[in-house]
Amino acid sequence: MKIKINNLIEEWASYNVNLRNLSENSVKAYSLDLKDFLSFNFQNSEVILKTDLLEISSQKIRLWILNLRNKSLNAASISRKISSLKNFFFWLENSHNISNSSISRLESPKRNKTLPRPITINDVKKLFGAFENQKEQRWIISRNQAIFLLLYTCGLRISEAINLKTNELPLSTSIMVKGKGEKERMVPILNITSQAIENYKEQCPYPISSSEYVFLGTRGQKISPRSFQKALEKARTSIGLPSSTTPHSLRHSYATHLLNKGTDLRSIQKLLGHTALSSTQIYTQIEQKRLLQVYKSTHPRERAS
Repeated sequence: MKIKINNLIEEWASYNVNLRNLSENSVKAYSLDLKDFLSFNFQNSEVILKTDLLEISSQKIRLWILNLRNKSLNAASISRKISSLKNFFFWLENSHNISNSSISRLESPKRNKTLPRPITINDVKKLFGAFENQKEQRWIISRNQAIFLLLYTCGLRISEAINLKTNELPLSTSIMVKGKGEKERMVPILNITSQAIENYKEQCPYPISSSEYVFLGTRGQKISPRSFQKALEKARTSIGLPSSTTPHSLRHSYATHLLNKGTDLRSIQKLLGHTALSSTQIYTQIEQKRLLQVYKSTHPRERAS
C-alpha cells in the first residue's frame, strides 16, 4: 500500500491538536521533527510504501541520531525529536495498524538537569529601564516595557503575552491567560502592568480596538516573539547581563521571587499554569542552592576553612 508522507504528517498533526489538545507551536515543532526523520530515511520521497515504515531498522535510527549530534544538537533537543518520533509511531500503530519494534524500544539520551537562572530584583529594575535608552519610537519602547512587565509581574510565557487579545481587555485586578493546550488560568495583575499596557495603547499609531491582538509590530500586525527577544537582547547587553537573561528567565524570576517571599508551591503552580507540581518544584532547588551559597559565604566555620 502506498502512503503520501505529507498526508500522514497532516493527519497526525490534526490528532495532536484535536485529541491531545497540544498547542499550535508544539504541534509545529513535532511535525518538523518527524519531517526531519522521514527526509533522512527516505530522501525527501513524497510517497512511500507501508512496508517502508515497518522496516525502518535500528541501524537507520542510530545513524539519524548520530547525524543530529553532528549538527551539535544538545541532549534536550535530541530527546524531544525522539519523543516526537515515538509518539508518531504510537499513533500510527493505533490508527493505521503500522508498528515498528525498533522505534518502540528507542530510548532518549540522558539529559543534564539545568536549573532556571533567574535574575535579581535589582537587575529586573535595571533591565526595565534599559528599554528607555533604545533608539526606537516611543510607542515601541512602551510596548516592549508592557510585555516585559507581563512576563515578570504575571509570570507569562512570551507566547501568552503576545497572544493577548483585545477582547480580553480592559484589565482590572486580574487577567485571564490562555496557556499551553488552550488551558486558561486567572493571574493577578499589578497596577503598574495595567498602566503600562494603557500607556502603550494610547501611543500606538494603529487602531488597537479594531485589531484582534493587543501587541502590534511596526506594520500593524501581531508582534512576533523574535521582535521582543531582540529588544531584550539589546537591553541586557547594554547593562552587562548574561545571555541567560531571556523572556523565559523573567518568568523564572517571577516564580523564584514569589517563593523567596514565602508563596507556597501550589499557588505558584496555579499562577504559572503548570499541570504537575513536579514542574514547579524545580524552584525549590534554586532556593536550596541559593541558601547553600549564603551559608558557605557567611558561616564562621565555613569562612575559616
